[in-house]
Amino acid sequence: MLRFLPCSLLLVITSLLTSACNTSDLKEAANVADGVPRKTIDTDTLGMNAFANDARFGSPSSQFQEVSSTLGLRFVRILVRWDSLVQPSKGSALNLSFADTLLASIPADLDALIVMTGTPTWMSNPANWSAGDPRATFVEELLSPVVARYGNHPRVIGFQVWNEPNQDNTENQILGLTNSAALYVDMLKRSSEVIRAQAPSKLVVGAATTAINQNYPTSLNYNRAMQDAGAQSHADIWAIHYYGRQFENVIRPGGIADFTGGLSLPIWITESGAQGINQQLAYGEQVWPFLREKIPTIQRIYVYQFTEATPPDSTYGLKNLSADLPVSDLYVWLRDRANN
Repeated sequence: MLRFLPCSLLLVITSLLTSACNTSDLKEAANVADGVPRKTIDTDTLGMNAFANDARFGSPSSQFQEVSSTLGLRFVRILVRWDSLVQPSKGSALNLSFADTLLASIPADLDALIVMTGTPTWMSNPANWSAGDPRATFVEELLSPVVARYGNHPRVIGFQVWNEPNQDNTENQILGLTNSAALYVDMLKRSSEVIRAQAPSKLVVGAATTAINQNYPTSLNYNRAMQDAGAQSHADIWAIHYYGRQFENVIRPGGIADFTGGLSLPIWITESGAQGINQQLAYGEQVWPFLREKIPTIQRIYVYQFTEATPPDSTYGLKNLSADLPVSDLYVWLRDRANN
């Protein structure tokens, strides 16, 4: 995840100022050049990536209760990861005991978005693919059974089909997604048909790419290719990830705001956050209000993430395992706001 580089920003702002075609464009670019102000975070639109997979932070029940009661948030994003522990071989029964525990632990005032992603080791052998198609195998072996199991669960608001398909990693390579938004949309179409048939009351959420504002314009172009391939016909929500700042990529002509403004679907930011326990509040107060102003179709922002067992100065977690600095400034702000 890239860091914000002020010198790089100034170079892009110069370009924006040069190409701006009217007074409002000039004013917009100048405001970004001067710095985006911090504003109060709208907690009504804020949720949490809360995977509850590290018992050192407490039981899943205690973690979800903390998100709800202590921080005052109302929705979480949880993970069903397809790996060899969940399914050791093709056709074997899924071990969804951990997911069962998670969903049984979510209090009544939280809703859960289930994201499904990953590949077990046996998927590296094409002989194990259904009809020679790895994406059909994902739908058949993981997605369909998960939707059948949780499609009527009262805490589940929807299913997110995959995570960051454009990332160059093994699981995306196996499914052929890294360089093909069209193949991802084909998988989304098949997944959507299953979800809408088995769980018609639940939302279909498309996969977010790597941060849409970073590696510009590569990640944005994958989003454009998803749109061109018809992704909007197969989802109820368009998901994006946003890390770093790169505000100029939001407002530049043909940039993120223009792209999202042309979508017919509402936007959920299913991951966004900053590293460092003393950096998270400033990031949230600067970035999230800016994004909601420039992209008014944003309905939800899921913070990444509730817990992470990494050092306080580099953690994305609102909670870490340090005895001296166990919670971030954003955690403290949310806690104080929820309990005042």
